[in-house]
Amino acid sequence: MADRPGVDREFAFDPNDAAKAKDFARMALIRKEKPVCRPADNIVLVTRFDDVTAVFRDSKGFSSVGDMRAPGIVVPSEESFLGELDAPLHPKIRRVLHRTFTIAKAQESEPFTRQAIRRRLERIVAAGQGDLMAEFATPIPGSVSADLLGFPESQHDALMGWCNDLLHSSWPPTGKTEKGEGIAAGFPELAACIDEQIERRARDGSLDDLLASMVRSRGEDGWSIGAHHTRTLVVNMLAGSLSATYMVGNLLYRLITSRDFETALRRDPANIDRAVEESLRYEAPVAFLWRTARADSQIGSTPVFKGEHIMCHITAGNRDPEAYPDPETFRLDRIDPPEHLAFGSGPHLCLGNHLTRLIGRVVLEEALAVMAKTKLELAPDYVWHCVNHLQEYGPEQLPVRIAR
Repeated sequence: MADRPGVDREFAFDPNDAAKAKDFARMALIRKEKPVCRPADNIVLVTRFDDVTAVFRDSKGFSSVGDMRAPGIVVPSEESFLGELDAPLHPKIRRVLHRTFTIAKAQESEPFTRQAIRRRLERIVAAGQGDLMAEFATPIPGSVSADLLGFPESQHDALMGWCNDLLHSSWPPTGKTEKGEGIAAGFPELAACIDEQIERRARDGSLDDLLASMVRSRGEDGWSIGAHHTRTLVVNMLAGSLSATYMVGNLLYRLITSRDFETALRRDPANIDRAVEESLRYEAPVAFLWRTARADSQIGSTPVFKGEHIMCHITAGNRDPEAYPDPETFRLDRIDPPEHLAFGSGPHLCLGNHLTRLIGRVVLEEALAVMAKTKLELAPDYVWHCVNHLQEYGPEQLPVRIAR
C-alpha cells in the first residue's frame, strides 16, 4: 500500500470548527484549486458535485456508519439513525418506512400542515411580534412528522423541544450526555413519551399510522425493528425534521428581506416550488455529511485509503459551476437543473424529501397571504447569525414585528 498523503496545508482547517466547515467562500476556493483534498488528518474533503454524488451513491465503497458521529465514535445499531446504517439493516428498515414516506402520503398531510402553519403565523400576527425560528420554523416540521407518526398534537411541542435539546447536546457526536449513554439515559422524558406510544401500538391493533407500521412490521424470517430501535428512529424522524426548520428559516429570511423575491413569487405562483428547490440548493440546511472508506480506492483521480473519513460537502457540490451556471446566485429561472444534493443521493436519499418540499411550499403560500394584509419586518437591531450546530445552516433567530 502506498504511503498515505499528509494534510494539504494550504487548505487545512478543523472540520469540527463550524465556522470554517461552513465557510462557503473557502469551499469554493478549495473546489477550484484542489476539489478532493485532506484538510486534516484522516479526513478527505470532497467538494465537486459529481464527486459528492458518486460517494453518496457508492454505499459498497463508502460506509455510512458514524455519519453523524465524531471520528472513532461507534454506537450500537439500536441507537443509530437510519442515515448511519449500512446494508443489510438499512434497506430492511427503509422498506418498512417507505410504505408511508411517499408523495401520496405527503399530499395527505397538506391539510394538517396548512392548518398548523396558518395557526402559528396568526398567533405571531396577533401578538404583534415573535421569533419566527423559535415559535414557527422549529415546531412546524416536527409537528408534521409527529402527526404522520401518530402522536397526539398535544405532545408535539414537547417532543420538538426535547429533540432540539438533543440535537444541540453532546449526543449526536458522542452518543451520550453527562446524564449517561444512549437516548433513554440522556433524555428520559423524550424516551418515556415515545415508549408509551410504542407500547400502545403493540397492544392496540386498531391504531393505523407510521409508528404502528414500524411496531408491527415483520419480515419473512420474523425480523422486526424492535422497540429500542423504533424509539431511536422516531427520534431520527423528529430531530431530522429540524433540517427542514432551517430551510423554512432561510426561505422566510429571504422573503422578508427581498422585495424582488416576494414580487417574483406573487407574479408567478410556479416560482414558489422553484424557490424551495433553489433554497435547498443554494443554502442547503445540512452543509455536509460523512462517509468512511471501506477499502483503498479513489475519488476522481485522488487516492483514498481504507478507514479515511470522507467529508461530503453538500453546499460546495450544490454551488459547483460545472453543475449549475452562475452557482453563487439565487435564481428562480434555472431550466431543468440537476437534482441538488440537499437530500443526499443514492441508497440514503432522505425519505422525508416529499414532506420537506410540501412544508416549504405551504410556508411560502401562507406567509405571502399574511404579508398581503400586514407588513412583516425584522427587528431593527437584528443581525443574522448561523445556527450553532456543526452541520446545519440557517438563521439562529428571526425576530420580527408586525407594522400596523
